[in-house]
Amino acid sequence: MTKTPSWDEQIDQLRRQLTEAGVIVLTGNWGGKGGLARYKGRWLIVLDRNLPPAFKWRLLQSVAEQLRTEGEGSDDGTPTRPAD
Repeated sequence: MTKTPSWDEQIDQLRRQLTEAGVIVLTGNWGGKGGLARYKGRWLIVLDRNLPPAFKWRLLQSVAEQLRTEGEGSDDGTPTRPAD
């Protein structure tokens, strides 16, 4: 029987993948807040240490999905959405 990774392990793995893809992930004491933004054309994720793991996962997953969508582009090779 294989062990299912914990929330923290899954979050760390996804965070590493996004960082390798050029996403800026900031963790720290942000007053219980977290969110997504675009900064100089790159995704920025802010994660407070005390956020529930499910919320952290959803923020990271949202950017991962957006990166997949941006990478697909349209049939003629142009992006589906202009860069911010």
